[in-house]
Amino acid sequence: MSEEASSLTVASPIPETVFDSVSNVAVIDRSAIERYNFASVSDALRTLPGIAVTRTYLMHALPTIRGALQEHYANKVLVMINNVPMWNAVTGEGDLDRVDINAVERIEVLRGPASVLYGSNALTGAINIVLRETAAPSAGGFWGGLGTAAGGYGGKLSLSRAGGFYSGKRGDASFTAAAGSRNEEQPRTFFTDEDRNVALAHEYIRPRGLSLAARRGGTSLLFNAAASEQNYLGNSLDLPSGGLFSETKEMAAAAASHEFAPSWGGLKLSAVYDWQRRNIPRDASDDLRSDIEGSRLNASAVAVARLGGNGHLEAGAAREYREAMRYRNYYSKSGTEESDNGLAGRSSAETSAHLQAGYESGPWRLLAGGRYTRDSRSWNNTSARASAIYEFDARKSLKLLFSQSFRAPTPFEQYFEPSTVTVLGNPALEPERMETWELAYLVSRDNLFAHFTVYSAKYRDTIFRALGDFTRDGVSYTNVNHYANAPSYGAEGLEIHLRRNAGSLHYFLSLDVSRGDRGDERAVPAPGAFGLAGGTSWNYKYVPQYSFSGGLYGERGRFSASCVLNSWGPTRSLRERIPAQFWADLNLGWRSGPGRHALAVRNIAGNAVEVPEYVRLKVVERLPLYTGRTMEYTFNYRF
Repeated sequence: MSEEASSLTVASPIPETVFDSVSNVAVIDRSAIERYNFASVSDALRTLPGIAVTRTYLMHALPTIRGALQEHYANKVLVMINNVPMWNAVTGEGDLDRVDINAVERIEVLRGPASVLYGSNALTGAINIVLRETAAPSAGGFWGGLGTAAGGYGGKLSLSRAGGFYSGKRGDASFTAAAGSRNEEQPRTFFTDEDRNVALAHEYIRPRGLSLAARRGGTSLLFNAAASEQNYLGNSLDLPSGGLFSETKEMAAAAASHEFAPSWGGLKLSAVYDWQRRNIPRDASDDLRSDIEGSRLNASAVAVARLGGNGHLEAGAAREYREAMRYRNYYSKSGTEESDNGLAGRSSAETSAHLQAGYESGPWRLLAGGRYTRDSRSWNNTSARASAIYEFDARKSLKLLFSQSFRAPTPFEQYFEPSTVTVLGNPALEPERMETWELAYLVSRDNLFAHFTVYSAKYRDTIFRALGDFTRDGVSYTNVNHYANAPSYGAEGLEIHLRRNAGSLHYFLSLDVSRGDRGDERAVPAPGAFGLAGGTSWNYKYVPQYSFSGGLYGERGRFSASCVLNSWGPTRSLRERIPAQFWADLNLGWRSGPGRHALAVRNIAGNAVEVPEYVRLKVVERLPLYTGRTMEYTFNYRF
């Protein structure tokens, strides 16, 4: 099966398949993306067990792995493009929308701690988005779409997506260029904010991106630039009905690497520069805004040496410089500056080294290693991993895995000082840590693929937004949001993924069941002004005990149809119980020469799909992931 036979690199510089990988990996390839007409990388990821892409009161498209919740920023799951990590140096967040889904060859996912490979920001796992390429001298295509947008099923059509790619290969040289934009809007719905204001909310996200990749011999180059606009709920909803507030992002990254092939093995030298900027509204007038800008410069070297016929040694070192270039509050109408929030000019340097040893003998593949990281903000960490894989054959294996990881506090979490107190940074924060034991069984027979995993995870010093009394630099605050480290807590889970391709019929089933303890439980004071009670909060209070995803695809001649069903089990918010959530997408497709057409009905039941709000812990109990039914016509043309 093409997905499982893919040559993956998310878990090792040595190409692997899901069967012999030294980590627990999964892949969604180009054929699956086209079968089920996924609208975005987020939609594709939701079909994998253990992966959820949710949202909070303050941010869209937050990926989580195995229930470890992201706070305001998506900084626990590392997001990469062609194995190049990209994240904001100020807040640590990655972005799943830097590449349009139509420009993606495959999505590789590493579930579980990945700090030995990548250092900080891979606390719970890593996602590698691989750009499309071709083995032909030249090939390409373009795409477009019309959607019903904010009006829902009967709304006015508008441009929902557009883009194209061009790729080619000649000898040992290859290149890819891709650009795309998406306008994803939800039907308008009435929303009550944390100040009890009611507005007709218009939820939307409008990303666009450009990616250029080239390779010749051992040299690889990558450039990505992206920008997006999305609505922002983090203010009182006083704007005109349906307008809400607009948050903007801008990102650019450039990376270069060169691989040498000496007689003893391989050596790879890499460098990447990543710049990101975010602009968010801060008050009900949409006049006061925050401008957040940061950059990262990373240089690394990784060597793999063969030891006899069965062993290898991998060693690497990296040096990274991070700068909070700007975090200022300013008035957009007058241009005057209010404050710099204590972050402008903050910088840090991080040095790390890792060492791994691998051994293969008959059906056994063994690996053990660790990474030491030292940061100029005066903390250090050592993370370890060990893997034992028994391969019954090339398409059946049993894995026992142990892995540790950490995430360093960001400058925002440590030093943020708002002029009007919203959340206070805490310079005394400890890095987050995690360790996981996993047992996985994978088998592929007669076009049926099955992947079973049981795991046990322990989380220590998780950084969260606490609400209560706090003292910083001798100043005491009462009932204020501030960052703090949580006590340790644990979780266990089961993940099942089945996939079958029988000629013109294809289906998949994904199920995960998880249970977390209440070791990080803490009291949350009442919000005060609205007569609501307080409560207690812990990570797994907001995580469904199960989630399910299933898909069915069939084709006959030039015509095809597919359906994807998603379900999240019952969960809780701070004060309420939220019932199980279901939504389904239906796609009808047909081919006409080099053109492919599709008609998609997303969230066909038209119900609001809701998730618990767990960040602000004030008045808002739940948030809409989807607010109703939408329709979209798309076409793809290849040449």
